Amino acid sequence: MNQKKVLILDYSVDRLETPNIKACLPADVQVSSLFIDTEDSFPDDLGDRPFTHIIHTGSALSINETAPFTAKAEKFIRETRARRAPQMGICYGHQLVCRALIGTHAVRASSNGFEVGWRPVTFPGNAQALLGVKQVETVWHHHFDEVVELPEGSELLATNDHTRVQAYINFQQRLIGTQFHPEFDKERGNRYYVNDRKFIEENNYAVDELIQQGPSFDTGQVFFNFFLEKV
Repeated sequence: MNQKKVLILDYSVDRLETPNIKACLPADVQVSSLFIDTEDSFPDDLGDRPFTHIIHTGSALSINETAPFTAKAEKFIRETRARRAPQMGICYGHQLVCRALIGTHAVRASSNGFEVGWRPVTFPGNAQALLGVKQVETVWHHHFDEVVELPEGSELLATNDHTRVQAYINFQQRLIGTQFHPEFDKERGNRYYVNDRKFIEENNYAVDELIQQGPSFDTGQVFFNFFLEKV
């Protein structure tokens, strides 16, 4: 059996995404990561390296603003799709993949504003069967932007009353995306909320209330294993 070689492209400003994702991946997976903040963050030969799976992480950046690395990231995403390598996008990374493959009109600032906290999402019947989850589950949120158009052939996996596209799968193009963050378990997720207390409370949410809650299932195990085995 060929070893899975995962490349994490980490767009996070605080550099917390890579260790959180690594904690969710099986021990036998070979993991490499690159912190992406400039155009030079993408080596010219990156597409030639033997990665089997690519993960695009979340970020405090807004997808509606062009970053120094945006053009190279979008080119890499398109080239990776052409090579048929599976790609997973999380929050900002999910939005970046859709922007790269569809255009800037595929993403926007959420009309419902900031979504934060352990909030429910609904999984339709097809997603319940694919993922082994219940119809309604609780997951970790922290975002202002959203995807409003998906790559052709995509199937919605999760939704809620704040953000219609909470998760999707595209088997043909070998893509999966989540607006929520499966890499945060209760401990890591609530620690993030406590550390981000000032910002969250400036946006009218009570952190002490948020941290009384947690996920309803092991989101990291379910989503990363599905990505590695099924996409």
